[in-house]
Amino acid sequence: MTLKLLHIAPFFHGGVGIVAYNLTKEFIKLGVDVALASPTRPPAELLKLGITYHSLKKPLLNDPFYATEFYILNTGIIRDLIDREKPDAILTHGPLVIIARAIREIPTVSIVHGTYANEVKWMWNHPIFGVERIKYISSIYATHKFDMTLYKLFTQRDNVYLVAVSRNTRRELIEAGVSPSKVFSVLNGIDKEVFKPTNKDYAKTQVEEIFKIRLKDKVLLHVNPGPRKGTHMLIKAVAILRKIYGDNFTLLIAGRLGPKTYREYVENMVRGLKLEENVKMLGYVENKLLPQLYSVADATVAPSYSEGAPLVIPESLACGTPVIATNVGGNPEYLKLMHLDALLVRLCNYDFSVTLANKMFSVLQEEWHVNINAVPSWSNRSQIYINIIKELSK
Repeated sequence: MTLKLLHIAPFFHGGVGIVAYNLTKEFIKLGVDVALASPTRPPAELLKLGITYHSLKKPLLNDPFYATEFYILNTGIIRDLIDREKPDAILTHGPLVIIARAIREIPTVSIVHGTYANEVKWMWNHPIFGVERIKYISSIYATHKFDMTLYKLFTQRDNVYLVAVSRNTRRELIEAGVSPSKVFSVLNGIDKEVFKPTNKDYAKTQVEEIFKIRLKDKVLLHVNPGPRKGTHMLIKAVAILRKIYGDNFTLLIAGRLGPKTYREYVENMVRGLKLEENVKMLGYVENKLLPQLYSVADATVAPSYSEGAPLVIPESLACGTPVIATNVGGNPEYLKLMHLDALLVRLCNYDFSVTLANKMFSVLQEEWHVNINAVPSWSNRSQIYINIIKELSK
């Protein structure tokens, strides 16, 4: 019997959007009858696959109010969709689990992409200043508390479940009061047709030409920078690395740095530590260029203070590039799958720059093998989701 699924996606950009897009695509390939509902029109590739798309009203408020406004605007539309499509289950994302308030007869499963639990612990130390600091801390704290309340409250209902994107995220949900029987764990995958090894010399030529830079012999890569991503700690570690390794390496930082005061702090660090020749900030980088960046790098560095299951890690690994990462979110799961546990940085203190520098030194000194076949793909991840949803729909 064909599974009929109503997938309610908030948007198709960022990490959440990438997960929503790839799961929908793979569900269709596996024979699931998918009706997709979203305030954002899905990519053309999904529409070409023949999905049924329903437009929802777009909320104007940001977190932590987004989910509440989404519910108020779209409850009636979603009820009508259920009557019309008659799905076996509903799949949604994060705090949109709130829509379960209007649904009782069929299972509702929400994917939790992260909880901010670690960020609430560490964010007080981030170098963000003035009004931006107040906005950042209040937004993260309120979103964490509100979302945890929603998850705990709605999973007390029959037919409401969560899928955490890592075991650490599942543990954080359970610690917040969600019953262990109501939350599963499924690590994110990647599209191996997009992220795959490329000749390093070719990638180097392409990167130098596109970004108008000169790369040194060794290259480190940091993607999606920001305070939660530990970019400032990475810069400090790079200064230590230069003392013990020398200056024959380039750190590429791909992405915008976030709040203005934080960006200025990091830029001042680079200048103050005289790292201009070693650190190259690329700014916003289109997703289509990421495979070349991963391929040119000798290692990707993800020194985050808090994570769910960052796509940067499996993307890099699928390109054959090892990853140095803190042991938060899905980071340790990915690295253990690849037998790269030695590249994990234990996050015990806010300042872990010395340990991070030593890990970077080790990957610049010797070659680390990456078994790209062990990296999870979206095709096998989607099958796990289908198995869970079918079991809950019985």
